[in-house]
Amino acid sequence: MKGFSCGLIAGALIGAAAGMLADPIKDRQHAKMSRKKREMFKAVGNVIDNVMDMF
Repeated sequence: MKGFSCGLIAGALIGAAAGMLADPIKDRQHAKMSRKKREMFKAVGNVIDNVMDMF
């Protein structure tokens, strides 16, 4: 089982590296994705805060 897990992680890392080399992200796209990610986390945080306030 340990070998399987190590192989799975190694495969994921190699696949991610190959994907980054094959399709590099431009700086503009990276900034846009970062903004969207920040907005998403703020929205999720607001929802969790509202749910906590209800109880």
